[in-house]
Amino acid sequence: MKEFQNNKKERVVILSVLKPVDDVRAYQKIAKSISSDDKKITLIGFEASSSFDKKNTNPTINFIELFTFKKNANRLGFWRFFAGFKIFKQLLKLKPNKIIVCAVELLPFTLLFKLLFSLKSESKSNSIKLIYDLQENYAFNILYQNNYPKFLKKRLAFLTQSFEKFSTSFIDLHLLAEQCYLEEMSYLKKTNYIFLENKFLTENSFNSNFNNYNYLEKKEIKFLLYGSFSKTYGTLDGILLFKKLEKELYKNGFSVTLVLAGYCLDKEYSKKIIEITENANSIYLLNKNLDKSISHQVLLQELQKTDFVILPYLFNKSTQNCIPTKFYECLAYQKPMLISKNPKWEGFINPLNAGIFIDFEELENKISIIVKKIISQKFYTKTIDEKIWKFDRKILRKAIAKINTSSKE
Repeated sequence: MKEFQNNKKERVVILSVLKPVDDVRAYQKIAKSISSDDKKITLIGFEASSSFDKKNTNPTINFIELFTFKKNANRLGFWRFFAGFKIFKQLLKLKPNKIIVCAVELLPFTLLFKLLFSLKSESKSNSIKLIYDLQENYAFNILYQNNYPKFLKKRLAFLTQSFEKFSTSFIDLHLLAEQCYLEEMSYLKKTNYIFLENKFLTENSFNSNFNNYNYLEKKEIKFLLYGSFSKTYGTLDGILLFKKLEKELYKNGFSVTLVLAGYCLDKEYSKKIIEITENANSIYLLNKNLDKSISHQVLLQELQKTDFVILPYLFNKSTQNCIPTKFYECLAYQKPMLISKNPKWEGFINPLNAGIFIDFEELENKISIIVKKIISQKFYTKTIDEKIWKFDRKILRKAIAKINTSSKE
């Protein structure tokens, strides 16, 4: 127990299961925001993207790739049952002062660790701080997405949210990725929380002023579909939209290309994507096998080169009130979006003149209208306040400092 009290260097672990250790939110936004010489930060999770260079990272940040594509490719495999035990074993080795949990299934193991060591501590200042990074409404995901058998959904959703609610008494700080979570999980209103939305993280040299109308002069339009590919995200619907747009734009004298920059954890869905694109000369798969993640930096490079981004999210109760990360990224680079209809998204995007909303279920009679907007409508005609899309590191630093201070009072 003395090891927890005598070592002055704060030990922080950031835990996940399915997310890679170089995940943008966990690594770029959280770990880098709180890193300092008096902290040793360790990220534990899925193996990093192939282009991630661990040698050129902050020396105070370490990585443990506990899960790999080779052994743990199936996200619903039996290995998930043992993931928490493997994480708990790492916690016993690292003996952290602060734990940031980025996956709901790891809550029981981190709570057990906190109870085992914090309750035996002589003072509150030595107690382990537990932070829950609530990235999704997991109960809604289980209920409304097709990842689990129907007979299990209600039971799993109930158990998940019940345990999240029970855990609030032991969690020192909640990081809420979406503002809607306060309404969907009303018990959070009584907790210590901050909103840490998935806004765009800029570098010092970032310039948000772009000339995005070269495609009208060149008569060449580049489209992009990027990130995670799945049925929920409507990837195949986005590809079919592009094929219809291609025919209509060709009639108007434009040549077009579509870049697919992403990965897919569903093998059957991957096969469908490959089948529908393999004979299409105008569609380029950046990741040939679709089975391994692409670094976020590479995705942003593709975003900078494109003219339009296709965001064909299918309507789902689990995501209808959320603002996707890609919205903020497109706003930062001033890239027009082709987006699924959704009242909340329309209220967010339309005032910024940042995209065209599309009913993906009624495309046949609307393609010519969409094409007309693409080649005639001006986007981003108003100056957008950076606060709308820019990630602010100070919010997290202040919140972390506050829970450290409160424990000493």
